[in-house]
Amino acid sequence: MMLVTGACGFVGSHMVDLLLSREHHVIALDLQRNDAVIGRKDVEFVQYDITKKEGFASIIKDVDYIFHIAALFDYSASYEQLYKVNVEGTKNLLDAALKSDIKRIIIWSSGSVYGKPKEVPVKEETPLSPLNNYEKSKMEQERIALKYYEDYGLPVTILRPAAIYGPYGKYGVSLMLFMLAKGKLPAIPGPGKYKPALVHVKDVVNAAYFLHDKLNAVGEIYNICDEGRYTIEELLLAVADMLNIRIRKFHIPVSLLYLIAALNKFYSKLTGKKPLIVKDLIRYLTYDSVLDISKIKGLGYKLLYPDTLVGLEETIKWYKEVGWI
Repeated sequence: MMLVTGACGFVGSHMVDLLLSREHHVIALDLQRNDAVIGRKDVEFVQYDITKKEGFASIIKDVDYIFHIAALFDYSASYEQLYKVNVEGTKNLLDAALKSDIKRIIIWSSGSVYGKPKEVPVKEETPLSPLNNYEKSKMEQERIALKYYEDYGLPVTILRPAAIYGPYGKYGVSLMLFMLAKGKLPAIPGPGKYKPALVHVKDVVNAAYFLHDKLNAVGEIYNICDEGRYTIEELLLAVADMLNIRIRKFHIPVSLLYLIAALNKFYSKLTGKKPLIVKDLIRYLTYDSVLDISKIKGLGYKLLYPDTLVGLEETIKWYKEVGWI
């Protein structure tokens, strides 16, 4: 039996899809409902808040494998909010797992925990240097998970994905695609010369599944990133061509982007709406962040989408088919 936390979200729904394709019975746990996920054969939906301890152990008592994806991914949230979900929520899951015969827990961290790397591609042993509250909460999540492995022998494996894109996506990389499609990004944001770390959502869930029964992956951390080495400018110009729109090769200064983010933050406070542009996202435009994936490839994993442009073209096609752009 497989449990997926955050099963109704972007990545979680893809994880459920993959497990069902492999003929597993899935317990889909989430705070929110998604009928596209829960109304399917071999899916048992459990509406649950991972920040609550009561009842967690009974939910996972017959579970063999856990794919722990549930998290608060919000750069505008306070550290207290992020800690409650990303750290305490994970600890609640680990405490419950101690009472069951769990074979493996794959825990989603983030490739952003490295902060601004001094060398790229970034390897797993690189010291962590998180620069914002979200990254700090994911680093602490990792620390607690590995402590449970060391102290109690709990079989955890940590996955550090690059920025994730793909069908169903509505945030992160997807926002850039939507802004381009709507003509709200007429020029290159920032210097455009840096190479971002990106990965298709199907590679993230496939990597997690690949690792779930590897005994030598217990207590280990794995990056997952594609092998595209395109600059931000190259990616945006290529995507603009895919969307059949024009984007100027003019570069919007980072200082102006920060000003726009500040104004957007002020507006969001007045309206109560989540800010579309935040300072911490702009920062990723200012340095290379490509991840080294030789560790997971050394176990035999092969990327489904090694080329970013192939994955983006397929994603844009899906967005068009469902009417999102």
